[in-house]
This record gives sequence, structure tokens and C-alpha cells, in this order.
Amino acid sequence: MLSSRTNNKSRTKRRNSRLLLGGLLLLSLVLYFITLGNDDAFRKTRDTAEGFGAKTLTYLTLPVRGFENLVGEIRGRFNAHSENKKLREEIHQLSDIKARANELEIKLSRLQAMLNVVENTDLRERKIAARSVSEVNGPFANTALINVGAVQGISNGDAVMTADGLYGHVIRAGNNSARVLKLEDLNSRIAVMSKQSQARAILVGNNSRYPQLSYLSSDSDWSDGDEVLTSGDDGLLPTGLPVGKLVMGANGVANVELFVNTSFVDWVWVYPFDPVTKPEDDPVLVIPDSDNAVTDLDTPKESPPSENVSDIPSIENESETETESQAVPSNGDPL
Repeated sequence: MLSSRTNNKSRTKRRNSRLLLGGLLLLSLVLYFITLGNDDAFRKTRDTAEGFGAKTLTYLTLPVRGFENLVGEIRGRFNAHSENKKLREEIHQLSDIKARANELEIKLSRLQAMLNVVENTDLRERKIAARSVSEVNGPFANTALINVGAVQGISNGDAVMTADGLYGHVIRAGNNSARVLKLEDLNSRIAVMSKQSQARAILVGNNSRYPQLSYLSSDSDWSDGDEVLTSGDDGLLPTGLPVGKLVMGANGVANVELFVNTSFVDWVWVYPFDPVTKPEDDPVLVIPDSDNAVTDLDTPKESPPSENVSDIPSIENESETETESQAVPSNGDPL
């Protein structure tokens, strides 16, 4: 009896599960065919539901957004108050700095007037922009070509700059192009100094981005991290052009990390620079006066030929000669 009841229950369960599975399959097939034939209706229903849901969520999130905006406005007011306080402090500091700068400017102008100093700089205000292209088969290892030359005012020795610092200098200028010797080239030699201590040295290229400082004096004050500038002592480049930062090695070798990465330079500008002219190349020419003719000051004046004392006739000999000429008549007879 019990076994027969158990078998009947298991059969009923299996029959019910099969019926449920078959119904679900039939329902899915019906829904599939319905949606397959009515895509437009399905899309419209879906869009309507999405629009209704979006509007509902918008209205539901209005209080939350309002609270967030209120909190943000309160924070902005507090931040604005603190920023205004900082700006007032900076304004006071700038006012003091401006007053000191005006005082120093007045003192500088007075000292320049006392010393009769002409206020000028080595750099001209005019800069010449140029396109830079690396030279592959050039006479040097690290050179570049620029598309400006003598026609645009470029000459040998002009400094070539980028936005980061010194790039090199012109070593040969053509009519519409020029060759630039980069700082890392083995043949590059420029006079530099430390911005902090004004110590001098020569920057020697070594075909790397870290050229070496040479000719350091024993009492020179160089420190790791010093900013290196051109000193202008060589008379080839202006003073104060940024070059790089000093890196002291463990073995005591002083190298300079260049500000300019020459591998990624496209545009440069050239500073036309007039070095100090030698006196031999610029002699002083004086226009001769009508009364006293003066030649070039650089030409040494020749001293007049010296006369021997024995060649100068004495006054007594001149008087005796004159007396004899008066005592002897023209015919040679004595008086």
C-alpha cells in the first residue's frame, strides 16, 4: 500500500513538471512569434517605458540634486572666503615688493647717471624664428640645419634658443640657411657660470646630453643643482642664457644636464648678437685739420731727423763771412 502511494505521488510530480515545462516552452514560443511580427510595437512600448522611467527618476532625484547644489554652494563660499584672504595677503606682499622695486629702480637710475652708464643688454629685442632639422651627414656629430641665413640677418656665432634654453650657436651661415652646432657636440666649447655663485667654467661637449664642466678653479663655488648660464666671457654668446642644471658625480666630475632635449626640437629662434669688436678691426680715424694735419692715432709718429751740432754754423762764423764779403769788391781788388 505505501509503496503504491509513493509511486503514484512520484508519477504525479513528474507529470506536473512536464506539463509546466511544456507550458513555459509554449509561452516562450508565443512571445517570440509575437515580438517577431511586431517589432515596431515592441520598440514603442520599450521607448515609452524608458521615457516614463527617466522622468520619474528625474523628479525623484530633484531633492537630492538640490541638496548637493546647496552643499556645493556652501563649500564654494567657504573656499572663496579663504581664497580672498590669501589674495589679500599676496596683495600686501606684492605692494611691499613693488615699493622696494621702485626704490631700487630709482637708486639704479641715479647710480647709472652718476657713473654715466649706458643701459643696454647683449640681446636684441628682435628674434628670428626658424625651422630646425637634424643634419645626418654633416661635418660634425651633432649639428642641425635651420631655414634662415644671412638674408634674414643671421651671422656666425649667433645664439640659437628654444623655449627651454640654449640649443647651440651658428657656426656657418649661408644665404637662406645656417648650420647650428649643438651644445652636446664634441667640438662645442662655451663659457658658462653658476647663477647662484657666479663661478666660471667652460662647458665641453661629449656627444651626450650631459656635457662636462672643465677648467674649474680650486676656489670655485659649484654646488649640485646650480643653474648654469652663459657667462659671455668668451665674447661669442650673450650673458645669461639658460643652459642646464649642474649634476655632481660620485667621482667629482661636474656634468650639466641640458634644459633642451635636442632630439625633439622642431622650432627655434635665433638671437642676432654683435660681439665686442677688436681695436685692430675698428681703428680710430681722425680727419686731418687744415692747420695741423693729424694721421691715424694708431700710426706712430716719426720723429724729425736729428741734426749734428757740428753741422750748425755758429753766429761768429756767419758774421765773419758777412764782413769778408763786404770788404772784397766784385772785381777782386782790395779797397
